[in-house]
Amino acid sequence: MEAKDTLIRFLRIPSISATGEGIEDTVNFLSEIMKSIGIKTEIEKAGGNPVIFGEINVGSKKTILIYNHYDVQPVDPLNEWKHPPFSAIEENNRIYARGSSDNKGTLIARLFAIKDLMDKGELGVNVKFLYEGEEEIGSVHLENYIEKNKDKLKANSVLMEGSSLDYKGRPLIVLGVKGLLYVELSLDYGLKDLHSSNAPIVKNPCWDMVKVLNSLIRDDGNIDIDGFYEDIRNLTEEEEELLDQYDINYEEIKKSLGNFPMKYENKNDIVKALLTYPTCNIDGIDCGYTGEGSKTIVPHKIVVKMDFRLVPDQDPYKILNGLKEKLKSIGFSGEIKVLGAERPVRTSLSSEIVKATKNAAKEVYGDYIIIPNSAGTQPMGLFVYNLGIKDAVSAIGVGDPSSNPHAPNESISLDNFYKAIKHTQLTLINYSM
Repeated sequence: MEAKDTLIRFLRIPSISATGEGIEDTVNFLSEIMKSIGIKTEIEKAGGNPVIFGEINVGSKKTILIYNHYDVQPVDPLNEWKHPPFSAIEENNRIYARGSSDNKGTLIARLFAIKDLMDKGELGVNVKFLYEGEEEIGSVHLENYIEKNKDKLKANSVLMEGSSLDYKGRPLIVLGVKGLLYVELSLDYGLKDLHSSNAPIVKNPCWDMVKVLNSLIRDDGNIDIDGFYEDIRNLTEEEEELLDQYDINYEEIKKSLGNFPMKYENKNDIVKALLTYPTCNIDGIDCGYTGEGSKTIVPHKIVVKMDFRLVPDQDPYKILNGLKEKLKSIGFSGEIKVLGAERPVRTSLSSEIVKATKNAAKEVYGDYIIIPNSAGTQPMGLFVYNLGIKDAVSAIGVGDPSSNPHAPNESISLDNFYKAIKHTQLTLINYSM
């Protein structure tokens, strides 16, 4: 059983959580691979797509919990793929496939690192595996699964799904994640859309929602919700230094973002905002007629989806209460739905798992970059707050700036795949000492 061949076979099985396509085949394939390596493996019901739990007990006093997900994003737009998204074609030392970077490549690299250590009798730490199949749709059943399996999942440290390499080929070691509050606001004023001749005598929910949205952001860009900023943890001097060391190229970032207008032009301002500023973002607005030509109506309903990215130690539920109070104070009469909530995390630089991953990265890559937390979100907070595992890190990944996760032509370099295997091996060896 060779690592690359197994990866290609794995990538050729669809596992789209949004539609359910290929989930059962993926679970069965992955569990068989784990069993063949010598991992005690269980496929468990979790309320949605199955969770795969695995365990290796070598009698160590230390246990690492490894989290990955086997589900992937949908492949649309299909016509922009140079190869079929589940063909796993190898071209110029890269493998093109949906899920190669996020997250199947990292998952397989870690498994084969552990297989090699077991074959050599060099695995010196207990390992638990938690593979879920709903990360790409918000890990909707993961919290419930963790709450029901706290004893089974006990560990000293957790290694999250993985990070990536920067444009210089240096691995990112990410000490935490931003949190998230995702809400849907809606106003519904009637049974149907009306002819716009009625505009003088009826309220338009679009105009009222515009006023609501404007009330959430001050002229200086700060978020106007009482208490929004009061719990934010200040960066330590060491963490400030990490931001200074995070090397980015302004033109490359702007190009990668599709040449959006930038709020900042200074590299330090961009890094600090990206990693340490909380946000209030409008994801989408659905209201009225937006087709070709004209249609003169007063829409009866508007729906807005919004996300708040949160930083340590903001609490998404406290922010939600503040949002509700704000909307109540301005007379909002619509509905508020919560579509997602995750707590932000920032692990100490001195934690054992961080030390193990950075020392291993130095040996494999020659250099590395540590950042206090990512700009995005993953369910790290469930492990830190619900399970009580304080040492958590997102590190060891196969992706690079050309990997296109969530986009057409997702791919990984085979060189990075094999380096991730070595990085995993040395991390586990370092951690066991």
